[in-house]
This record gives sequence, C-alpha cells and structure tokens, in this order.
Amino acid sequence: MATGGNSSRQKRPAVLDSDDEDDPRLSVSPNKRRQVRKVVVDEDEDEDDELSANGEVNGEVDDEEDGEGTENRFRPEYERGDDGYVAGSITRIKMTNFMTYDHVEFSPGPHLNMILGPNGTGKSSIAAAIAIGLGFPPKVMGRAKELRAYVKQGCDEATVEIELKGRGGKRNTIIWRKISREHEKSDWKLNGEGTTRRDVLERVKSSGIQANNLCSFLPQDKVAEFAKMAPVTVLKETMRAAGDPRLTKWHELLVEKGAKSRELEASVETHTAARDRLQTQVDSLIPDVEHVQEREAREHQAEVLEHLVRAAEHRDLKKITTDLAKERDLAKKALEKMQAKRRPMRDLSEYWEAKVGKTDTKLRTIEEKYKDGLRNIRRLNTRCEEAASKGRDVDTELGQLRVRMERKENEKASMRARIQDAQAVMNEPREEIDAELREKGREKSDLQAKSRQKRQEIEAAGDEYEDNNRMFRDLNRELDELTQRQRVLENVEIQKENAARDFDGSINFLLDWLTKEGHNLDAPVHKPPMISVSVPNQAYAWQVEACTSVAQRKTFICTSRSDYDRLIKLNGTMYPPRMLKNGNGRRAEGGKVALHLAYVDVTDATVNPPPPCPRETIAELGFDGYAIDFVEADPAVIAFLCGNSRLHATAVTQRSSREINSGALLQHGVRTWVTRDDITRATQSNYGRREFVERTEAKTNAKAFNLVVDHDAVRRTVEEIAKKKKTKLDRETPHSAIKDKMDKLTEQRRDIERAINGVDSHMNELKLKAKRYNRAVLDMESCRDRLQRLENEPSAEAQRDKLKKEKLKHAKARLDPMEAYVTACDAIIDDCSALVSAGFAALQASINHAAISQRLNAGGERYERQQAALADAQERHAQAKIQSSQSWERLMSGLEGLSRSVRDAVGERIRNDLPPLVDLKDELQTLRAHLEMGVNISAAVVTRWEKLSKDLDVAKKQVEDEERDLNGMKRDIKKILDLFDPALEALVQAVSAKFAAAFQRVKCAGEVRIRRVEGDFASWGIEILVSYRDEDSLAILTGSHQSGGERSLATVTYLMSLSEMSRTPFSLVDEINQGMDQRAERAVHNQLVEVTCDADAGQYFLITPKLLTGLTYHPKMKVLIINNGTHLPDSREIKQRYGNLTACIKRYQQTHRITAH
Repeated sequence: MATGGNSSRQKRPAVLDSDDEDDPRLSVSPNKRRQVRKVVVDEDEDEDDELSANGEVNGEVDDEEDGEGTENRFRPEYERGDDGYVAGSITRIKMTNFMTYDHVEFSPGPHLNMILGPNGTGKSSIAAAIAIGLGFPPKVMGRAKELRAYVKQGCDEATVEIELKGRGGKRNTIIWRKISREHEKSDWKLNGEGTTRRDVLERVKSSGIQANNLCSFLPQDKVAEFAKMAPVTVLKETMRAAGDPRLTKWHELLVEKGAKSRELEASVETHTAARDRLQTQVDSLIPDVEHVQEREAREHQAEVLEHLVRAAEHRDLKKITTDLAKERDLAKKALEKMQAKRRPMRDLSEYWEAKVGKTDTKLRTIEEKYKDGLRNIRRLNTRCEEAASKGRDVDTELGQLRVRMERKENEKASMRARIQDAQAVMNEPREEIDAELREKGREKSDLQAKSRQKRQEIEAAGDEYEDNNRMFRDLNRELDELTQRQRVLENVEIQKENAARDFDGSINFLLDWLTKEGHNLDAPVHKPPMISVSVPNQAYAWQVEACTSVAQRKTFICTSRSDYDRLIKLNGTMYPPRMLKNGNGRRAEGGKVALHLAYVDVTDATVNPPPPCPRETIAELGFDGYAIDFVEADPAVIAFLCGNSRLHATAVTQRSSREINSGALLQHGVRTWVTRDDITRATQSNYGRREFVERTEAKTNAKAFNLVVDHDAVRRTVEEIAKKKKTKLDRETPHSAIKDKMDKLTEQRRDIERAINGVDSHMNELKLKAKRYNRAVLDMESCRDRLQRLENEPSAEAQRDKLKKEKLKHAKARLDPMEAYVTACDAIIDDCSALVSAGFAALQASINHAAISQRLNAGGERYERQQAALADAQERHAQAKIQSSQSWERLMSGLEGLSRSVRDAVGERIRNDLPPLVDLKDELQTLRAHLEMGVNISAAVVTRWEKLSKDLDVAKKQVEDEERDLNGMKRDIKKILDLFDPALEALVQAVSAKFAAAFQRVKCAGEVRIRRVEGDFASWGIEILVSYRDEDSLAILTGSHQSGGERSLATVTYLMSLSEMSRTPFSLVDEINQGMDQRAERAVHNQLVEVTCDADAGQYFLITPKLLTGLTYHPKMKVLIINNGTHLPDSREIKQRYGNLTACIKRYQQTHRITAH
C-alpha cells in the first residue's frame, strides 16, 4: 500500500521463490494482531487475481478504527516526496527492442501524463512495458498471452527498466527485466543486482501497484471488458482500488460466514424437524412398550413350563424303560431253559447236514471231469477236420492244373506275335522324319517371332488407345460435373439445400426421407426457412435473418397434425455417415436424428396477421416496412415466421439507428426494429413505472438468407465446359486412326497364327511316327522278358507229381489225432459211470437230513413262541430306551439356547420335587390361553423404542450445538456488516456523487449504487446506471446495451470518480475516448485534468491517439509525444522544416503562449 495512516500496520506478503514466468499469486490479508490463518498460492499467470490481497484471516474483526470518520476510511493520504512523486509511482521508463521501440528512455511527471502519438507508433507499448516490467502476466493487456510476442520483430530479446519512487527518503527502486523470443523465462534485476520474480512481486505488492485491476489500470484492449464486468466483479475491483483497505477483507469474511450461516440455518431446520419427529415417535411407543414387557414376563413363565413338561415326560419315560428291562430278562431265561432240552436231536441233524455237503462236493468234482473230457473230444475232432480239409484243397488244385496249362500256352503264342509286330515297325527307315521335324521347327520359330512383333505393336497401339479412352472418360466425367455445377449455381434453392444438408445431419436425413416417403403423407411438408425462404433484396437479408433463431431456420413445417405426429417419432433414429455436398470430399460422422418440427394452420389470420400499426405510420417514422414484406415463401412458411419470429411486427429500415425515434415506435406498439447497423428489442418491466428496457445487438452478416446466383461463377463454369468440349473434339480424329491401325495389326497376327497352327499339325504327324518306333522298342523288350519267364516255369507232369506227394503227407497227418480221439471216447464212458454213482449217494444223504429236520421242527412251536415273546420284549425295551434318550436330548438342546434366567428357573423347579406331568400341562395350557387372549405386539417395538430414544438424545445435542454455532455466526456477521456496510455505502455514495456530477456536466445522467442481496453477500455488487437522452430512463451499463462511445464515457467517468479515493500510486487508461463525440471527449478531458492535477492526486497516465483543440491544460500536466516510426524525418537536415520535433513544439508553445511541459 502507498497510503499514509494505514501503511504502518500493513504486513508484507510472502511469495514463493521462482524464476519461472508462472510465479505464484499471493493471497493474504493482515489484521491488527498480524495473525494469518491461510495463504493461497498459485503461480499460474493465467489467474486473474495473481497479485490480489484477498486471503482469509482468523475470523477476528479489526475494529480498531471504528471511531474514525467515514471520509478518513477511504480518503488516502499519499506519501509524497519533495519532487512531487508519490511513493510507488513511476519516475523513469526505459525500453530496448520492446514491441515497436528499438531504444527509448523517458521520465513521466508525478501527476497527469498525457501520451500522444499516431496509431502504430507505440502508445500502448508503454502500457505493456509498465505491466510486463513490473512482473504482471501478459494477459492483463488483453493481447498476446506469451512473453515472446512482446519482443520486437527481428530481435531475439528485449529489456524493460522501470524506476519506482521510494518511500520516505529511501532510494528509488529500479526493476529490470529481460525477456526472450526463444522461451518464456525472464532475467530479473532489482536495483542492479540479480533477483527473482518473487522479490520483484513482493516489492511491487508493497508499493500498492495494481496493474491487474481494471479500476486502476485499463489497457486499450481491455476497455470493452470494463462495461462487461458483472456487478460482483465491479464491487471487488473497486474495493481493491479505493476506499477503506479493509473492505475486501470484510467482504470475504461476510461471504464466507454468510455461506456457513445459510448452511447452518438449513441444517438447524432439518435437524429440529428430525428431533421433533423422533420425540413424537418415542411418546407414541410407550403404551405398547409396557404391554410388551408384561407379555414378555408371561412368555418367560410359559417357556419355563414348556421345559418342565419335557423334564416330566423324560422322568416318566425313564421309569417305563426300567420296567421293560425287567420283563425282557425274564423272557430270556425261559428261552435258555427250552434250548437245553432239544440239544441231542439238533446234533444228529447237524451230522447229516455235513454229510449232504460232502456228497455234493464229490458229485460236482466228477461233473467237472466229465465236462473236460467232452471238451477234449471236440478239440481232437477239429484237428482231424483240418487235416482232411488240406487234402481236399490238394484235390482241387489237381483239377485246375489243366486249365492253367492251356492259358500259359495261349499267352506264349501272344507274346511271340507281338514280338514279330514290333520287329516290323523297327525295320522301317527314320532318318527323313528327324530332318523334316528340324525344318518345320525352324519354320515355326520364324512365324512365332513375327507373331510376337505384331503383338508388341498391337499392345503399344492399345496402350495409346486406352490412354485416349481414359482421357475421354475423364473429359466426360468433368463435363458432367461442370454441367451439374452450372445447374447448381443457377439454382439458388439447390445451393441452400446443399448448405442445409452440410449444416445438420438431421436435415439431410429428413430431406432424403421425404424424397422416398413423402408421397405417403397427408399434406405437403415444407422445407426449413433456411431453404424455402428467399429475400430478393439482399440489403434486407441480414435484417430478416436477425429476426429468426437458428432453431427456427432449421424447422420443417407441417400443415397436417397426423404428419407432424408421424415425423416427430423419427427423433432418436440413427442416421449414417455422409459425404458433405460442399466439403471437398470431407466426410461427416453419423448420429441421432434431432428434428425441429412445427405444425401451422394455414388461414388468412395466420398468413396475414395484423401488424402493430399501419405501414403508413411506420413509413412516417422512417421505416421501409415490416420484415415479412421483404420475404418470399409459401403461405405455410409465412404463417410460421409470423407466429414464431413475429416478422409481421418487426420494422426494418436502411437508415442509421441515430435517425430513429425509439420512443415513437414504442408508443405505436412496435417492440422490435432493425436499422442499417443493429437490431433493437424492447421489453417492458412488470414493476414500478413499467418502463421499457432496450437491448441492442450489432449487425451480423446473413448466413442463410444471403444466397443469390453467382453470375461470375456461372460464366467461368460455361467457359470451362466449352474448353473441355473443344479438347474432346480435337482428340477424336487421332483416336479413330489408332483404332484402324489396331484392327489391321490384329488381322495380320491372326494370319501368322493360322500358319503356325498348320506347321504344328504337320509336326504332330511326324512326332507320332517317331513315337511308334520308340513304343515298338519298349514292347519288344517287355514281350521277350515275359516269354522267357513263361518258358522257365515247371511242366504239367512235374506239378502233378508235387501235388500227389503233398496229398499223401496230409493223409498221414490225420492218423495221430484219430487215435487220440478213440482213447478219449473210452475215458468219457468211465466218467459217466462214476457220475451216476456219486449222484445216488448225494440223493440218499439229502433224504436222511430232511427226515431228521422234519422231526426236529415238529416240537419247536412252543420254542418259537418263546422266541417271539423275547423279541417283543427286547423291541419294546429298545423303543422305550430310544424315546427316553430322545426326550433327554430334546430337554438338553432346549436348555442350551436359553437365557440364564430361564435355565435357573427350570433348574430350581426340577430340584424342588417336580409336579406330575398332567398338572404341568394344565398350568401351561392356562398360561397360553392368557397369551392368546392378549394383543400380540411385536417385541421389535421395544428395540425400536430404545433405538429411537438414543437417536433422540443425539438429535437434541446436535440441535443445541448447531443453534449455538448459528447464533455465534450471526453475531459475527452483524459485527462485520456494521463495519462493512457503512464504509462501502460511504465509498459508493462519494463515487456516485462525483459520477453523477461528471455526467451532468455532459448533459447526461448517471448513478452508482450498491446491489444488495439479502443473506447472499457473494451476490452483492456495484451497478453503474447511465442515461444519455432526456427521454431515456437510467439503464445499467452493460457490454451490449450502450454504444461503444457511451460505454467509453461511462468507463472513464467511473475511473475518474475513483481516482480521488484510489490507494494505488499510479493509474493508467489507454484510448478511453474510443467512440466518444467531441463534446463528451472535451468534457471528460477537462474533468480528468481537474481531478488528476489536484495537489493530493497520484500519478496518472492518459494515452490517446488524437487531441482536440480548446482543451484545458494544467501546469502539473506533462505531455509526452511519441516520435517513433520507420520513416521519420532526419532532425539533422536543416532545410527539413519538421525534422526536429522538439523545436517544433517549442515554436508552437511560444506562438500560443503555452507553459505546460
């Protein structure tokens, strides 16, 4: 800060150390205890608040100066040196190879510095040098965001040196920076010693310089942005630049605590409602809980009785088991006594039973031996049959021997005949055949060489012919394309349709669909206005298009409701990729259909709706008619444009907006009008005086309604078609000659091929003769070999003797198996006899055993009855034991999962003389009857009541804590607001008073006010209201509502109104007079001189490319004239009148008695 009274309490901010251009921003604010809670560091140069001091503090409010007057809070006191410069202001600027300068060094004055010079000489370069040289990011200039763009063309590096006024007798601060075109790094020096950007930013920060605040540093390319700033941004930038230095800190605390307060209020409301709901639920459950507890006591008693019944049942079953065990033992003793009396008869039965087993074993052994003998007889019989079969085979061969001998003699005779035939062929002469084959081979080679030569000539001519064919095909294709292009250029609707197809894939889809399916619709579907609308007079094309939106220009118009319903169902359909009509072969991807459709009822009322006022009236007001008057389209399209775009109610003219009386238009009901330069829409407020608010948009060139026939393109296309046709005609005659030559060569080659075929036929005949000789040689050799093998075979008598010997051998081989067969038959007879004897013995033993068993069984009925009695006793005892065991297991398993209270109660009752089972069952039945008669309420009610009770305690505690925090937060907000609101109100009232007075001096009206939003401090802002005409009401300054000159006047007036309260050592505005008329510019200049040349004012830079006559000048002003460029006059030339600019200025000052310097 460069302020007086508050500077002693400022804490120097900390910055991260970095040589990179993207040094961090520092966000920190001090309080009276110098306590800092959070520092936000971000080194990105793209951040808007890189050097803003808007951090959070520890929540304590600095009210040390609450007793001071309002004026003292925002009225700064600069620390001014003896030379008039304010601490932190610029005393010297030096640039080398920076933007437009090779080398320049100058010293601005301590008050107003007016920088003059023609466009392009480097006025804005001075503003850029100040911002870049002091370490601010390039984006504050609104131009290039890269440092290399600020190096002069043709140079590799640039330097900027800025000298800042020091504080209270201390030396001035000299900041030096070098930037390079090769990279974004910089070299820094502070007072001649190397340093980092961190140290530079710290020094700049401590001086209170704010080149990143549009309220104190407004470059040329940022002028338009000031009017576009939102009220919230204007408030923040204003608080940073002027007024009480604690405003920003207070506002940030209000925003933070306000947001937290809203969150707490919502949380308290939610949690209070939840607490009340829990309390209601807990109270409603208490009667049910008491009933459940009573029922649980009875259920506990019933559960104990159930287990006592089981214990009594087990006791009774155990007694029955003991009685049955005694009965079983008595039956067992009686059975053992009867068994002792029957022992001798049982022993005899066991003897014969063993005898039956032995005889059966012997019988089975003899049977196996008999079966083995039968198998041996079958095997020996098979051997005899095999030997007999071999003898029969020999007999068969003897019978076939004569037939084979006859075949052998016939084959030998055939071989001798074939040998004689081959010998005859071999005796024929063959020397002439070889000679004739060689001669014909040479003749064929000559003919083939001629054929190849002709083929090459044909191929060469064919290639040339095919090249011509390709050329003709290309010419024909190009002619077709040119003809099609001519038709398209001459048809504007086709051009519009192609443009619409390329613009939106959904339009392309529906146009194709209508081509295929349109005949199935009930009524015609009209193409979108971007295709179907024509504006014959192109001067009105952009005005008509400005009245419509893109969606309206893309809308297909249906005159049948059923057609509309059918087409709307096409939305969501996928359309395929397509080639763009005017995209030079580019391809557009597919997607989902998203159609704009409208249904209109074509009637006289919809096609010719009444205008707001007669056309004669708007003609008197300077308008040419309504927008619909300049449109040609089908009635359905006209109805759509009137109903949706209100073209019938939009007045258009080719005059300037300055010639139009908007008030008269509004009186006649016209709410939208288009002039030569812009379109204006007026809306009427629903509150207060119901004033009209006008919104103006600048002219934009037509994109859809601007297509007309391009006659030059049509002429060029026609000339190109004629040129292509002449080229085709010139090439047709040589092309026909090539075809004739090809036909002639083809016929000659066919004659040669026929001659070659004749030679081939003759050679094939000669080769056939030579092949017969070779085949005869091979046949001779094979027949001789076969004849020799046949003669070497044995004679018929020798083969017959051999077969007889083999037959005798097989007959002898049958004797041994026959003898063994006879021996085996004798043995099998003996085995049959033994088998019969063993069978009779086994049968006798079996009969004896059966007779003894029958006698033994006759006396066993009483024994069996005793056995049955014993088995029955054992079975009943076993069943009783099982039931007793199961009863015990049920009793034990039931007791395992019980609570301790139930187990203790059951154990105590069992130990105290368990009552009879009947009594226990009666008691249990009575208790169950009571339970069934009562209301059955779930036991979960108690669990839910307990859970809700715990939740209620937690909810009560939470509400109490949040209400305490909320009350504390509201107290903090009120305490801060009591400080912030009066200080801000005083600042804005002071600025508004100066702003209104300045506007009143130029016959305009202006006001600055605070926009307060209850409970939302983040939405608070400063609104700048202006009015430039007597009949106009105050309107908020925006980036579009006012003209450029009006915005410039409001911007410079607001900045000028802030200058007396500014806390920055210097301010700068660059070409703020853009678009102003001379009256406003002169008034603004004179007021600016008056304000900035005050004794208490800081340094000010005013950059302007022009200078009016009759302006007010002040002795404290310093006028800096830029004499820079590539074609300056040589000051050393004596005869050159304007070579020495300094001398020219001095002569002018002397002539006009001007003392400003």
